[in-house]
Amino acid sequence: MEAAVSQRPPSLRSLAAFEAAARNQSFAKAAIELHLTAGAVSHAIRSLEERLGDPLFERKGRGVILT
Repeated sequence: MEAAVSQRPPSLRSLAAFEAAARNQSFAKAAIELHLTAGAVSHAIRSLEERLGDPLFERKGRGVILT
């Protein structure tokens, strides 16, 4: 049963957060664009990173860089 849950694709919200953060190189700017809080974007990215098992961004002060 658990294997079926892990096979589900990532949520559209986490993919949108990833795309916006990658393009803007900032969780805060992505949050403004998506009408979310920076914490919500960070949570969505962290969830995606945990699902994939790899970091997607290198956090640098107030910005982020794709790995």
